[in-house]
Amino acid sequence: MIKAKIHEREKERLALLQSYSILDTLPEKDYDNLTKLAAEICQTPISLITLLDDKRQWFKSHYGLEVSETPIEDAFCAHAITGNDPIFITKDAREDNRFHKNPLVTGEPNIVFYAGIPLKNANGLPLGTLCVIDDKPRTLTESQKESLNVLSEQVINLLELRKNKLELERAHKKLKKFSKKLERKVFQRTNQLEIKTIKLELINNDLESFNHICSHDLQEPLRKIQMFISQVSDTEFDNLSEEGKHKLERIDLSAARMRNLIQDLLAYGSTETIDNSLTTVSLKKLVDEVKDVLSEELKEHKTVLRVQKDCEITVRPIQFKQLLFNLFTNAIKFSKREDKPVIKVSGKIVEGSDYPELELAEEKRYSRILVSDNGIGFDQKYERKVFEIFQRLHSDEEYQGTGIGLAIVKRIITTHNGQIRVESSLGNGATFEIFIPLADQAI
Repeated sequence: MIKAKIHEREKERLALLQSYSILDTLPEKDYDNLTKLAAEICQTPISLITLLDDKRQWFKSHYGLEVSETPIEDAFCAHAITGNDPIFITKDAREDNRFHKNPLVTGEPNIVFYAGIPLKNANGLPLGTLCVIDDKPRTLTESQKESLNVLSEQVINLLELRKNKLELERAHKKLKKFSKKLERKVFQRTNQLEIKTIKLELINNDLESFNHICSHDLQEPLRKIQMFISQVSDTEFDNLSEEGKHKLERIDLSAARMRNLIQDLLAYGSTETIDNSLTTVSLKKLVDEVKDVLSEELKEHKTVLRVQKDCEITVRPIQFKQLLFNLFTNAIKFSKREDKPVIKVSGKIVEGSDYPELELAEEKRYSRILVSDNGIGFDQKYERKVFEIFQRLHSDEEYQGTGIGLAIVKRIITTHNGQIRVESSLGNGATFEIFIPLADQAI
């Protein structure tokens, strides 16, 4: 048995691995789907996604193997990441002097055949491998090798997407913390106009960060994932078992979920940059326009959507229609399975002084808009959480979503210098109460 060489850029490689914050995380379906598909394509009993630190190889996903890590000195993958071959293959480890005395060969899982593709970042540093293993000799066809390479690319894309999301969340928390600290200092020294200016500057910085991540860092790897899925579907789909076809379809669904996330992020950022002209319009007119857009979905779910009382509102129409769209689709999504969704909208003009509990200008008039539904509702203690970006009260298995829809609603209200609150309880639907300054009193 011959121990693998240490990578020539080992210190840099380990630092890169730590930056993903992936080691010792819980299993994830997207990674498990890739190992299952790799095993199905290559017809092997074992497939692994391995990540190597300085002491062990840890398995982010381990299909057909019970253990979650092994010592690095026994790792076939340690040889794979230090070689120059695009795919490291050992047809029969029992006859290879590097491995014939390896405990993973002489004992469980009795490795005979091994094929691993290094998982490299854009700069060529390897984090680990996507590998397939068998307890008997075998060879891979060129088509199987190509498919394994495609799947390894998708593993890297998942890792990059995870890293980008973590960086986005950290940046958002840092910005939020900085915003609160700065706001307190400014509030002591300036008037309300200066405070609003600082808030707009912080929002613009936040927007630039979101636009950059959405327009490049997230969309580029997503396009690659979709391209690779298409390639596998075109060349290998008929050769897959029914289970393999199912797994490929699951990967395609995962890509669709990421596409929805990106679209919602772009919508979240665009609330500051589009449709800047304020217009006084009928609330019912905007509701009817959104109703037309949602006609198929409303019909499919047998949804009742009606305006009980109309009033004038002074808004940026495109933005406010996006707000209504998000509230209506939210009501449909979280409807009770046994009842058809019912959404009621009403509006009236009120004085700011009538609501001392809110931060409304007492001398101004506001359009007060109520949007209520008969859905599953939520515990009132989560009132603030539902408006925070990436915050969700349900898992994907229960209700799919990105946790951005109501954050967009809150941001649109903020750009209109308005207020929003919600009342709800479990099983009793939700009522959103919106206040928008009327006519020339708005921003």
